[in-house]
Amino acid sequence: MGLERLIRNTYGTTPQIDLDKQILRARVPRPATLDFGALADGIRRANVGTAAIEVEVDFKVTDGRVVIEGSGQSFTLEGSGSGRKRFKVHGWESPESTRLEPIR
Repeated sequence: MGLERLIRNTYGTTPQIDLDKQILRARVPRPATLDFGALADGIRRANVGTAAIEVEVDFKVTDGRVVIEGSGQSFTLEGSGSGRKRFKVHGWESPESTRLEPIR
């Protein structure tokens, strides 16, 4: 399956795919730079749509930005709520517009 190969080649892990729920889950075992635009593009090329992207990460909030532990990559924080680990990704089309919103 093209989608499974995309995740395996990008993150080095085999994803869990539930076609009934239309969900793909993948655990990334080591720090990695997250390029949500490239991920969404790869998903589209695999003939699958992207309704949402969510990530669960260790992080800290600094100056209104979510800084991901390990990689040091940061994104604008949308809303509020430090201490949470799950985020919904907004504006993944370009790195400049990517924002993370805490999921309650």
